[in-house]
Amino acid sequence: MKFDWLKNESKKWVEEGVIESHQREKILSRYPKKDSFSLIFFFAAILIGLAFLTFIAANWSGIPQFIRMAIIIGFLLFFYGLGEYFFKRSKPLYGLSCYIISICVFGAGIFLSGQMYHFSMENVFSFFIWGFAAYLIYVSRPHISLFSVGMVIVTVGQLYGIISLRSFDWWLFALFIIGYGTVVFNKGSAAKAWMFATAFLLQMLAFSLEQQQEYYWFILFVLLIYVAGEVFKRASLRRPFQHVAALTMFVVVIIQGLFFDEGFARDQVLPIDNSYYLYFIPLISIAIILTQLRKKRSALYQLALFFPVFIWVDAAALLSYLVLYVFSVGMLLQGYHKHHPRLIQFGMIAFLISTCIVYFQVAWNFLDKSLFFLLGGIVLFAIGYFLDRQRREVIKNEREDG
Repeated sequence: MKFDWLKNESKKWVEEGVIESHQREKILSRYPKKDSFSLIFFFAAILIGLAFLTFIAANWSGIPQFIRMAIIIGFLLFFYGLGEYFFKRSKPLYGLSCYIISICVFGAGIFLSGQMYHFSMENVFSFFIWGFAAYLIYVSRPHISLFSVGMVIVTVGQLYGIISLRSFDWWLFALFIIGYGTVVFNKGSAAKAWMFATAFLLQMLAFSLEQQQEYYWFILFVLLIYVAGEVFKRASLRRPFQHVAALTMFVVVIIQGLFFDEGFARDQVLPIDNSYYLYFIPLISIAIILTQLRKKRSALYQLALFFPVFIWVDAAALLSYLVLYVFSVGMLLQGYHKHHPRLIQFGMIAFLISTCIVYFQVAWNFLDKSLFFLLGGIVLFAIGYFLDRQRREVIKNEREDG
C-alpha cells in the first residue's frame, strides 16, 4: 500500500515539476515493492508440512520401524536439498517453502522417533532440538519466514511445558533469548522485534499464571520490555517493544477494571507479595529516568498504565478507569502537541474504548436499557465529533505549515 501510494504521488510530483523523472526513479528504487506471493508460499509450505504430519501419524502403526526412519530421513533430506537447489537457481520463494517443509518433517521425526523407541516426553527437550535446528537453517538462509517458524516452535514448546508439564524450561528460554534474541538485537527488523516482544510476553504470561500463581508478576515482564525499548537507540527496536508493552498493558488495565469491579472478585485477591515492589520500583524508576534523558516528557503518560491499581483493592476498579483516561488523554495531547495524526487517531480509539467500558460498567444497572443505549450513542457521537474535528484541524494546520 505504501509503495503504491508513493508511486502515484511521485507521478504527480513529476507532473507538477516538484521533482525530475530520474529523481522519481531513484526514490522508488529505495522502496522496492514487497512480493505478496511470499506469504502464499509460506502458508503453502505450512499446509504441506501439516499434510505430511497427519498422513504419517494416521498410518504410522502399520509401517515397520526401519521404513519409518527411512521415510523421515528421506523426506528431510529431499526437501532440504530441494531448498538448496532452488536457492542456487535464484528462486528463493520455492527454496524457503522447501526449508519450512523440512523443518516440519524434522519436528515430526523427533516426536515419532520418540514414540518408536519409547523416549520420555515429560520435558520439552524435543522442542529445544527442533527450535535449534530451525535456528541453524535461519542462520544459513536469513529470512523472516524461517525466523517466524523458529519463534513459533520455541514459544509453543515453552507454553506446552508451562501449561501441561507445569515446568519452565530454561534451556528453551536460553535458546529464545541468546539465539533468536541476538538476531533481533543485532540486525533485526521492526517485524522481528514485534514477534520477539510478543512471544516473550506470551511465555511470561503463562509463567506468571502457572508458576507464580498471580497475574501481577506479568506486569513486571511487560515493564521490562518497555524499559528495554527505552534502552535501544534504533527506532526499529524501540518502537515495537514499547508499542507491544503499551498495548498489552492497556488490555491488562481493562481486565483489571472489569475484574475488580465485581465484589466477589475483590474478595479472592490475595495480599500482594512485598518482593513485587523490590522489582517494580527500580524498573519504573529506570523507565522514568530514561524517558527524561531522552527528553520525552510528553510520553510519560504511557507509564501510567503500569500503576499498581491493586494496592487499594476496594478502589482498584476506579483507579483502573482513571489510568485508562490518563493514558488516552495523554496520547491525544501528545498527538496535538506534535501534530501527529496517527497518534491522535490511536488516542481517539483508546479514549472511546475507555469511555465505553466506564459507561457500560457504571450506567448499565441504573438506567432503563433504551435510555442507556440512547444516551450512550449520544455521548459517543458527541465525543467522536469533537475528537474528529480536532484531528482534522491538526491535519489542516500540518498541511498549511508544509
